[in-house]
Amino acid sequence: MSGGKPILHVKYRRWHKIQVISCIIYAVLMLLLWWMIYNELSYNLMIATAVIATVFLILSIVSGLIRALIGHNLGIKSTKKDWPIIGIAIILAIIYLAIKHL
Repeated sequence: MSGGKPILHVKYRRWHKIQVISCIIYAVLMLLLWWMIYNELSYNLMIATAVIATVFLILSIVSGLIRALIGHNLGIKSTKKDWPIIGIAIILAIIYLAIKHL
């Protein structure tokens, strides 16, 4: 059973990297979308950007869930560092909904 633990640690770190990268890309795309709306650019470009941003939001959520499941299997408990990540995810979701309704 101990042979599976290092593999789980590698998967845990990999999903963490995926989550961080997708959150950053999502935030950048939301800022870009806001800028496009402000400058009244092409609707087709805005829709394409919104769809891509939605894909990265879903990827962020899914990678976080997978990471949480792997962490649970490893016996990793929630720490104080997890709360800012949850807060950032909620803020990004609120920004998405606000921009979507503009």
